[in-house]
Amino acid sequence: MTNRLPYETSGGALSESITYSQLVEHLRLGSEAAYALGHYKKSNDDDVVGQGFLAIGQLLERAVTQVTQLATKGIRQ
Repeated sequence: MTNRLPYETSGGALSESITYSQLVEHLRLGSEAAYALGHYKKSNDDDVVGQGFLAIGQLLERAVTQVTQLATKGIRQ
């Protein structure tokens, strides 16, 4: 099952700022889902998997920060 995002264009060209926004939003949602799964697993006595999902949530948060920094530098130029 492939579900592709509709990419916004302006005059046929990819809208860079909207695409950055979509990427950040999806990473943020992934981070929230990983945290939710981590807490769920830990509450059901699966500490190892729960801790793994919490770590994934943290990594996705870092990715949001990195993408935001890259996007900000790219838009300023």
